[in-house]
Amino acid sequence: MEQVEIYLDYLCPYAWRGLELAYAARWLGLELTLRHFRHSMEASGALQAFLASHAARQQGKAAHLRFALVLFRLYHQEKAPLDGETLVEAAIRAGLELERFMADLEEEEVRRQELAFDLESARELGVRETPTFVLGSGDAACLRFEQLTTEPELAGHLWELFTALLHNGAHVKSIHRL
Repeated sequence: MEQVEIYLDYLCPYAWRGLELAYAARWLGLELTLRHFRHSMEASGALQAFLASHAARQQGKAAHLRFALVLFRLYHQEKAPLDGETLVEAAIRAGLELERFMADLEEEEVRRQELAFDLESARELGVRETPTFVLGSGDAACLRFEQLTTEPELAGHLWELFTALLHNGAHVKSIHRL
């Protein structure tokens, strides 16, 4: 299993597409851990979405991943606002124990500490945008897709291309298509 940390922001469509790609490429043996990053928590719903995500994390990695995918889809595909109702809907669709999720969400100070840890980790790594993928080797880069990719074989090929760029010794910092 290859450990991969993904720094994401629920408001970012690139983070959504990046998580969908990594999720579809799990057949390559990817073990995904989600972390949170945002320059400012002032955007509508951003802080509450992060806190809810940490509440979902209390039910395990798989539950956290399901919650994140559902919340991204609700926000970006269904255009639902990042409000309390949407967060509860995401928890239900992700199959979380709703009572436990709500209790964990109410422990706001603990959730804020967990978020602070993610943000400090992002700062130490030099994360500046989302989604940033951190591989088990320590290599890290932001990978942004314009199109949603959920087909496993294509996602696997794209993931292998991404990791090949990181490991090829050329020290590619970024690629920008104009």
